[in-house]
Amino acid sequence: MTAHRQISGQLVLPLVPALSKRSRASLVQRINVGWQDKAYCAGYLDTDDFYPEDETARGIRRTTDPKDMCAFCPVVRSCLAAAIVADEQGVWGRTTEAERDAIREELAFGSDVDRALSVALDGPAALWRAAA
Repeated sequence: MTAHRQISGQLVLPLVPALSKRSRASLVQRINVGWQDKAYCAGYLDTDDFYPEDETARGIRRTTDPKDMCAFCPVVRSCLAAAIVADEQGVWGRTTEAERDAIREELAFGSDVDRALSVALDGPAALWRAAA
């Protein structure tokens, strides 16, 4: 869980650890050149769907629609890695900003990059395969 720090008169913002040089380099190696051209969302006209105003109950439908589009995208891993490296906003690589913050936190505590990406993209099935 992301730590919070309250400063008098300011909004509470999550403190997300920065990526180490090693994690950043490892992520960059997983970004295929020209991945954007092969993405299912390339040319998608309503990009507002990928930038929901919030992730509360009102925003749930808006984040699941673009995440569903990512489900069978051939470059979702490159998209996710690029979004983590560039600290993108909105839905990228079938993850929200909060989900990518959790991945950054895992990486900061020494998690393997491939494992962190697989868990984000494959969910519990990735954990099950890793344990087998």
